[in-house]
Amino acid sequence: MSSRPSTPPPGWAQDTLTSNLEEFRGNQWATFHNKRSEMRDIIALDGMFDRLLHGAQNPTPILPATFLLRAHSAYRAAVSLAMGGQLYEVQSLLRLCLEHAAYGFFVGDDQAKWTRWMQRDDSDKNKEAVRREFSHGAIKHALKQADATVGGNFEKMYERLIDFGAHPNEQGYSMRTLLERHSNETRISALHLHGEGVPLDFSLKTVAQTAICALKIAHLIYPVRMDLAGITHDLEQIAKGY
Repeated sequence: MSSRPSTPPPGWAQDTLTSNLEEFRGNQWATFHNKRSEMRDIIALDGMFDRLLHGAQNPTPILPATFLLRAHSAYRAAVSLAMGGQLYEVQSLLRLCLEHAAYGFFVGDDQAKWTRWMQRDDSDKNKEAVRREFSHGAIKHALKQADATVGGNFEKMYERLIDFGAHPNEQGYSMRTLLERHSNETRISALHLHGEGVPLDFSLKTVAQTAICALKIAHLIYPVRMDLAGITHDLEQIAKGY
């Protein structure tokens, strides 16, 4: 993908960070232009978050909405990184989106659980107790108990995000990090910004799948609201393609 030529402000020397940011922004425009179908779904999924959360008055239960707001924010940040070509780093933000949705479900309307979570750092004892209560295994089990399909998809997406960059693992590391050994030296090649190709297509698909999974979790919390707003129907239509 090409980026638009950059002109630094008067008196500024062109630096590598400024160049990177210019290329990143150019990649975003290129992705928006070249990936019309993928971006159509990504924009529609963002709209579903917005329809669920924007202007909501006294949602019942109210506590999960706070987590879903953060999930939506993480999703938007992830979209920005994916469009710009930071395909390794986007995985961590997608994990954040997914976990916030799952935490919202796990807390639900349980005020006591919310209080324990909020008081996590009050003492070492509290911290250890909350770590056990809010373990990934406990949250995954609760989701599967509520809906085996949603819980299974959450587990699959979570593990994929971990593998491809949400945690240092081989598959993400190998995406574009190369060690080239020559007779007298070893060269390291690490791509910061990806352009056109399979990794970009895979990441845009993962962005959409993460949003679908997070919104399916949201439906476990707010089924009536999502049904009445037409979000459930629209989500099912998009999910058919993934």
